[in-house]
Amino acid sequence: MQTREDFVWKMGGQQGEGIESGGEILAKVLAALGYSLFSQRLFASRIKGGHTTFALRIASHQLGTIGEGVDNLIALDQETIDQHGHELRSGGVLIADTKFAPKGDDLPAGVTLLALPITDTAKECGSLQMKNIVALGMSVAYLGFPRERFIAAISDRFAKKTQEVIAANVRAFNEGARLVDEQKDNFAAPGSLPEPPDADLLFLMGNEAIALGALAAGARFMASYPITPASEIMEYMIQAIDRVHGAVVQTEDELASCMMAIGANFAGVRAFTATSGPGLSLMAESISLATIAEIPMVIIDVMRAGPSTGMATKVEQSDIMAAIYSAHGDVGKIVVAPTSTEECFYVTAEAFNLAEQYQCPVIVLADLQQGLNKQSVPALDLSRVKIERGNLQTKDLPELIRPDYFARFADTESGISPRTIPGTPNGMFLSTGLEHDTVGKPAEAPSNRVVQTDKRLRKFTTVADHFAPLAIDAPTEEADVLLISINSACGAAAEAAEPLRKEGIKVNRIGLRLLEPFPTEALRPYVEKAKKVLVLEQNATGQLTQLLTMHLPELAPFSMLKRYDGLTLTPSQIAARVKEVL
Repeated sequence: MQTREDFVWKMGGQQGEGIESGGEILAKVLAALGYSLFSQRLFASRIKGGHTTFALRIASHQLGTIGEGVDNLIALDQETIDQHGHELRSGGVLIADTKFAPKGDDLPAGVTLLALPITDTAKECGSLQMKNIVALGMSVAYLGFPRERFIAAISDRFAKKTQEVIAANVRAFNEGARLVDEQKDNFAAPGSLPEPPDADLLFLMGNEAIALGALAAGARFMASYPITPASEIMEYMIQAIDRVHGAVVQTEDELASCMMAIGANFAGVRAFTATSGPGLSLMAESISLATIAEIPMVIIDVMRAGPSTGMATKVEQSDIMAAIYSAHGDVGKIVVAPTSTEECFYVTAEAFNLAEQYQCPVIVLADLQQGLNKQSVPALDLSRVKIERGNLQTKDLPELIRPDYFARFADTESGISPRTIPGTPNGMFLSTGLEHDTVGKPAEAPSNRVVQTDKRLRKFTTVADHFAPLAIDAPTEEADVLLISINSACGAAAEAAEPLRKEGIKVNRIGLRLLEPFPTEALRPYVEKAKKVLVLEQNATGQLTQLLTMHLPELAPFSMLKRYDGLTLTPSQIAARVKEVL
């Protein structure tokens, strides 16, 4: 049997038909078998109804994207065929429900259409709700994975139900598999994957990794308002927070969540909030307050397609400028961006250190592809997480004699002042959103204003010394093309780079992990030595390119590849654009 690099499986239909749960069972079993997985959910912004798909890429090597093409497409309605039939690879199989009389006139060459009674089989087994389990059995039979593991997983999934429900679902799975077995002479076997390595992998979404990173960093309070695609962060925290004696508060809106997180941090608790673009807009005034009062806090922004409600369930990287500039006044803050699902954990954990070291808001930018879609990642290494609280004074402070206060906002060479939390002996100071002097008393003298503003801004000059600003893949000193990207686009760039290198094109890659303060000097040598620079933009206005042009104007203009239709950049799009640029 032919060995292949990967399988891509996809099921589509209407929301509420169990498509996601069917995909999750498939993923759970394959993850337990040791395969590397990358999933993608595409769904409408509504509770029930609307077209939805669940895709799963399966391989024995580490994956960074959902890939391209589909080997096995399960269609529960004609819309799935119309929208995704063209994605099938030659030799692939489309399994469609006979209930809607599937039409596949425009399918790619070499694709087999199997019209099978998914709905009727589910009815015979006891419930229409088992359509997804019937379809799952069909897929497992086609792809050739061990069926007994899936039967065990189905039994486990419905363990809280009656034995009759478990038996009905097992029957639905077996009947689906039998129907495909009977068609074996009508399609070519898809081949097999190499045995997966004995690796310790986790299968989790970026939102879960973010929550785990916050917990590992010592966060013990979260205030948040539900919003797609960030809600799972709060949901995970609610499940886990009791284990660390912390608290989660669902607030009435994003303004309240940001202010509560500021208050908790002011009191000495590592605290954060999570949101998406609309919520970040509402938090702008609070971010300015945290900046002038020099209160550490972490804000997670899982980007989605805007403006306004936009396309709340589709991916986009268009909050870059909003994260950097969405606050009034000369605001100093830090904006970081994980370049992978794995990095969602480590970058989030480090964000809490940066917030306290620099006594400022830190925004962690992720995107919907990272946040909502599960991926296999190496087991998280807690030894890499260090808790550093910066210039926090907790004891042995000089005695204060009335009317003296602690010099909380002292003008220091580094710009980072000593900090205390309420209740620290001899550490009392005033805190306000007004401009203030060294002890926090409101003060508007021109000379004081200049000193305090300069102090607040000066401290950010050393951020790159405490946080690696770039994720670098640069095997050649002088590249034909340098790819620059953030978030999930970094995985697509990595997958595009390898075949280009095999063609003799010298490709370097940079994933920007630090967006503010912009790592100009760290990035400069890679840009200077590249013949061409291609910036991967998942927004319409070229926001990353604007940043590059602003900070490295002498090296402009930069080429762009833009995608802003709600879907992710693909390796083939990147490779094609590289060849155009060259």
